[in-house]
Amino acid sequence: MALAASIPDPRNEPANSAGIPTPTDPSARPTARPTARPTARPATGSSNRPPKFRTRPLARNYGTDARSRELSSSIEARQRAISEQEAAMISEVAEFNAAEAWRGDGALSMQNWLVATCHVGSERARSLVAVADKLGELPQLRGALSDGAITLDVLTPLIPHATPETDAELAGKAAHMTPRQSRKLAADLKGAKQEDAIDDFHRRSVHFNDNRHSLWVQLTKDGYAKVKSALTGRARLYDHISAESEDYVRFDARCADALVDLAVEGGRTPAGRRGGGSAESPSFGGAATTVVVHVDLETLWQGDGYGYASIEGVGPISAETARRLACDADITISFDGPDGNCLDQKPLRRDPTPAQRIEIRRRDQGCRWPGCPCQNVTDVHHVVWASKQGPTVMSNLLTLCVAHHSRAHELGWKIDGDANAKVAFTSPTGRTYISAPSPTWHRSARQQR
Repeated sequence: MALAASIPDPRNEPANSAGIPTPTDPSARPTARPTARPTARPATGSSNRPPKFRTRPLARNYGTDARSRELSSSIEARQRAISEQEAAMISEVAEFNAAEAWRGDGALSMQNWLVATCHVGSERARSLVAVADKLGELPQLRGALSDGAITLDVLTPLIPHATPETDAELAGKAAHMTPRQSRKLAADLKGAKQEDAIDDFHRRSVHFNDNRHSLWVQLTKDGYAKVKSALTGRARLYDHISAESEDYVRFDARCADALVDLAVEGGRTPAGRRGGGSAESPSFGGAATTVVVHVDLETLWQGDGYGYASIEGVGPISAETARRLACDADITISFDGPDGNCLDQKPLRRDPTPAQRIEIRRRDQGCRWPGCPCQNVTDVHHVVWASKQGPTVMSNLLTLCVAHHSRAHELGWKIDGDANAKVAFTSPTGRTYISAPSPTWHRSARQQR
């Protein structure tokens, strides 16, 4: 079956009185997408079902026309302008708040004045005041926001933890951060104490909603990591069916099925036996429950305030939590070099070792494709392909989700750079995006120094 594509030629239709092209002008919108008609589907139950062909064009066929590129550049420019205006407004909020001028309008606080006068939500008003109170002490972050290099969504989580000493470092990193990465770094900078672990323990709970057939669960960090590993591990066992297939089941639906299966299997476990798994079950990347904890030796020996400890994909934990998890865990001792890299590299291996996979997941925190939110279903990709003699070392390996992995191989994208630093993703149209590792990756190495 061939794709039937129809792309109209531009027409010279008159513009309206405002000088804006009329809606029928193809230059006023991206080029029409190619269309395709799938073949007739056989009757249900047919054992000789023909393959289902692609019903939409390849991603590289989108965004190549002049209008799409113009729109892309315009949207980026407008976002930079928004950041510049927000920086100016925050400076004025700081001055207005310092003079307590809001009292003249009968407001109880600067936040209350912003809600009443500017009609913004209370959460945004609280963020604006918090940023305004501290941004004057942080010239580098203030300049980055004023220049449009970072957005307020990226800046806000960092503000409570930024200091004049860390101002320049955070400003440089924030330029390549997404808001999610910023929140992760903020949580890492905040750290975790034993008091936090105790509070988490007392807050653990499960609430049932019989009307909606739903659960609301609050767990400790290590308990959450165990449950997530068990559910996503089992769900990933069936992750290779194409989304185009009629038998495809969403990942979140497979996780729900895994929860029911594990509950049933747990209820059948003989009394006196811990767990229902077998010794032969996979220890990483399969259905077995796996929790990866990164902890400095000083933390295990001396407690909070010495070194760093965290659960992969969850965040910082206290020294006592790390010690408790170490009681019945398989422990691997690794030695960090001055640059923070800690794993033995084996260039002759084409497949990453289990240790490399753990460290890559720690570094990338999900798909490295700029802006991709996928964290759980990822593949390890060679920046310089193994088929082109690319080495299997940390600097040449990064994680990509299934969708973006196919784009890297088949759809004309180019990837180059050092996976331990910055990687450039260049689209078939020539646009380049920069991806950096998780900002929390090398913190333990820096703390040791």
